[in-house]
Amino acid sequence: MATTDVQKSYRLSLNDLPTELLEHIVSSIDLNRSDRVLGHIPDDPPPNQPDPYLIRDFLASCAPLCSLSLASRRFRDIAQKHIFTAPVLGGFAFRFPNDLSHARVAYFLRTIFARPDFRRYVKQIRLCFPRSGEPADQRSDPEESNLKALPLNLVIQVVCPSRNFIEALNLPADIKEAWRSSMNLDYRYALLRILRVLLPQIERFSLSEVSSDAWLYAQDRVLNVDGIDGLNMNAKMGLPCARNLKFLKLSSLTPIRLDGLNVFPNLDTLDISIKLAGLDNHEVQHLSRLYGGSDALETFRSIRHLRLDCQIKTVGIWDFSARSGMTHILQAFPKLASLDFYAEASSEKNPFRSVRAFPHYQANIQTYPEAPLLSDYDASTGDTYWDERLYAARTEWTDYQYLVDSLVHVRPHLQFLRLPGGFWTLPGATRKPLPRFELFSQLRRLALPQAAILSTKLFNMRHPETVVGDFNLTPIDVLPPGLKYLEIFDADSELLQSRWMQVLFEEHSAGGRWPDLQEMEFLFGPPFSDEELQNLLAKSSWTEFWTLASRAAFQVHCKRDDKTPMVDM
Repeated sequence: MATTDVQKSYRLSLNDLPTELLEHIVSSIDLNRSDRVLGHIPDDPPPNQPDPYLIRDFLASCAPLCSLSLASRRFRDIAQKHIFTAPVLGGFAFRFPNDLSHARVAYFLRTIFARPDFRRYVKQIRLCFPRSGEPADQRSDPEESNLKALPLNLVIQVVCPSRNFIEALNLPADIKEAWRSSMNLDYRYALLRILRVLLPQIERFSLSEVSSDAWLYAQDRVLNVDGIDGLNMNAKMGLPCARNLKFLKLSSLTPIRLDGLNVFPNLDTLDISIKLAGLDNHEVQHLSRLYGGSDALETFRSIRHLRLDCQIKTVGIWDFSARSGMTHILQAFPKLASLDFYAEASSEKNPFRSVRAFPHYQANIQTYPEAPLLSDYDASTGDTYWDERLYAARTEWTDYQYLVDSLVHVRPHLQFLRLPGGFWTLPGATRKPLPRFELFSQLRRLALPQAAILSTKLFNMRHPETVVGDFNLTPIDVLPPGLKYLEIFDADSELLQSRWMQVLFEEHSAGGRWPDLQEMEFLFGPPFSDEELQNLLAKSSWTEFWTLASRAAFQVHCKRDDKTPMVDM
């Protein structure tokens, strides 16, 4: 066969590929869809209020898919599927008679009503409710409104189809009427009730609320995401719902509580990202009542996996209200199987920007991050002593021992625990006491920063003479008896040569402690250079450590700490 004939026989177009392979290729156009729903953009972390950036990033990722859809009908069907897989939408859509709307979520709903076959494509969604403003105001922000398209009549093209959809459901007449009536006031949260029925395949729902206006909440900062206000529990349990929903995230500048989660049969994971710093005593007490009553226990009874955002850009600069508020929230979840406190990545410890700062942050604790811009979170308060608040946060309020001691009510059932890294690992004016986990009888998987097992001691601390406290604990004092997996992240060379590490290997081999331990991972942060890590992995250095590891009955892995705790679950 001639060379030209061989070339012709292998000259296949993209359209000749099997559908499964073609879909796999198209899915690689937007690799960040899941991270975006959680509020993260890899390689370009958004600032404190990420919603406009997330929407813009979603629209940019849709552009090549829209172009692909124009190539052929086959490409169109595949591209549409991936556009609708994980949308990020501005949620501004109020119900006002004869009011024209450019809201992106309104266009989304119109499409969903017009093309019911698209509903099964939506597996994840993020609704970004905008800042404060009168409901009747026409938004001009390009992230919230599509001003280039013809405006929609919200009543005719969205509200009426919604009401007709409700009427067609197999529900008692009084429930239908209550549901339809809920749209007469505003359409903001009626969206949640419609979407839970319209999107049967949705698995992950992210709700971002950046307004602090009290009129948004029907009663006392409780947001009902599932049903209709005024219905009893039996009636709510009869409402149709997204049976595949497994994960729900709440992002809010106001301490609020979600209600009605117990009607979702498979919902077991909740991610809470709330600004807690800066609350006054009245708000802290209200938060205690909000999460401490029987209603909270009932609505969260199906939650087995809880994630709590501990990032400075979310919580604010840690203070008494942030620590107390976190404790109050935890009281509503007595039967957790896993608890994940996630903070900044090890390489992103600047509390005001996501630059890769503090590579050697332990060199001088008197060095603060660069002063924040006026647009930065917590900088617009007019507080000129933000650096003092930052120092107090590092000294008093980011205390691992206090955090773990506050988990006494979840000890009997907890199987996985991750403590926050990032800003929490920065040293303060004095040494911090270490936490203990020996009373967590069911704890099997544990992820800790090095700062939670080796109390940082620096010569230039303000109170270096502090010696009374749990500053030098060993694994015998700390680790739970049934541990199977241990991860130590944000580590450096101090860990490899520590007495703590030596005791762990020796006690496991000779003393028979932690008999179920199967794997141990060391994740090294920026203070551990690439050259040091390369030599460690090549086993050309730290021979004493590798000698201990070779005798261990469990696997030992050493890696770079490149995880993003916000999205790594």
